[in-house]
Amino acid sequence: MIVNKEDLYSLVFSIFQKITFDEYAKILAEELVNANLAGHEDHGVQLVPYYVKLAKGEKVNLGGTIIPPINPKARIDIQRNDFLIKIDGKMTFGQVILRKASEEKVENFKIFLGRNVSHIGRLSSFTENFAKKGFITLLVARTPPLISLEGMKGRILGNNPISISFPGDPPITIDMALSKTSFGKVVSSLYRGEKIEEGMILNAEGKGTSKPEDLINGGSLLPIGGYKGFNLALAIEILTSLFSEDVDINPFFGIVIREDLIGNEKKIEKIKERIPTTPFYHFPGSRKVEKENIDLPDSLWDQLIKINDSIS
Repeated sequence: MIVNKEDLYSLVFSIFQKITFDEYAKILAEELVNANLAGHEDHGVQLVPYYVKLAKGEKVNLGGTIIPPINPKARIDIQRNDFLIKIDGKMTFGQVILRKASEEKVENFKIFLGRNVSHIGRLSSFTENFAKKGFITLLVARTPPLISLEGMKGRILGNNPISISFPGDPPITIDMALSKTSFGKVVSSLYRGEKIEEGMILNAEGKGTSKPEDLINGGSLLPIGGYKGFNLALAIEILTSLFSEDVDINPFFGIVIREDLIGNEKKIEKIKERIPTTPFYHFPGSRKVEKENIDLPDSLWDQLIKINDSIS
């Protein structure tokens, strides 16, 4: 069904307003609806039912990861010095933590460290917010283990995402996780009774498989670029672990630097002009359009209404 973005925002805000601060509810509604508008449905309003359960003290399985309960009314602690901004999210909503981080004042350069962070969703929300202010921004986050290399038993490293944004209209943003395929796509194949393309997943013994059920039963995703992607995940694991706690779901590490300190936008435009658009490739950010409506499954809309009606 087609839903107006304002109607969807109002419904999501109403749900979270009943379980957290109005300020947090506003941020959550904006971030989740904006994810749908940007075409990132997996980070959009389909997460609302899971987040409500987390706020009620339940654990949920999200993308193959068990997410512990969150504190919906925790106040975020932020410590600042000349070079660092350290953020302790107190295990509240990840989107709220990241929004608060993106609202921090940066004059020239800052490193961001985040710990006690629950499920974040889109890293590009943070990087694009700073890019719109004229900053080149990099953000990486750790996830619970989900990827491995052939011969390694079990899940070794997180499918650790990375987002980089450059100033522009719109900002140039590269935002990706490090696996060849996603956990959700494998689950979809399982439901359809289909096999997975070879070279995408491993079973629990570290052997290649095309059976989607092998991933569910303790298997792992293979990283992009083989050992190169694995080592990139390792680097992110180290960067995000130095300041974080073992219970963290998405601790993060970010760098924000004012663009005119190292160059100017004209150089970026020259590079952009060199990159051709093909049926298989569109320049990052070039396909984003302003939309007023969102196509939602009827069942999801009905579920959101039921959740809203059930919370007193």
